[in-house]
Amino acid sequence: MALILTRANLENIEDRQIFLDLSREYFTWMNPEIVAVSGLSIPDMVGMDIESYVQYTVGTGADLGTADGGLYFFRAADGFAIAMGGLRRLPDDAAEIVRIFTRAQCRGQGAGTQMVNALIGEAKRLGYGVIRLDTGVFMTSAQRIYKAAGFIERDPYPGAEPPERLQPHWLYMERRL
Repeated sequence: MALILTRANLENIEDRQIFLDLSREYFTWMNPEIVAVSGLSIPDMVGMDIESYVQYTVGTGADLGTADGGLYFFRAADGFAIAMGGLRRLPDDAAEIVRIFTRAQCRGQGAGTQMVNALIGEAKRLGYGVIRLDTGVFMTSAQRIYKAAGFIERDPYPGAEPPERLQPHWLYMERRL
């Protein structure tokens, strides 16, 4: 599938809506998985319902500056956004891949692999020496993609998003660039 990588601009109404839709799908899919492994829901951990949290994450996504990375969509030739992913700077100046998500109906066609590779390329272009990510133990397809891209497991790192109580159910990975 030929995909077009675009940088999202959350000030743009269309991009903002795509981010909201993809984030809603992401957290709605992830919530029962997190409950199954930890007994805690996303609302339990963040103190708000999923829809409020999705709205809150627009600010987080908008804060991903172009000098540090950004938020990206993979679009089909007709403009339909199939996947998203972000790149941000951690407190120790390493890059971090965040929010890799492919719509359910588009999975299995290589979009996740292409997004990870595109974000690695962007991190190299921005001069990062290390790139990190975190992923749930239940995200086995994502783990295969990350390992194939050269990521190896490591201890939790400062600046990672998952709360401490999720750490036993989460994997942390990095790759030198």
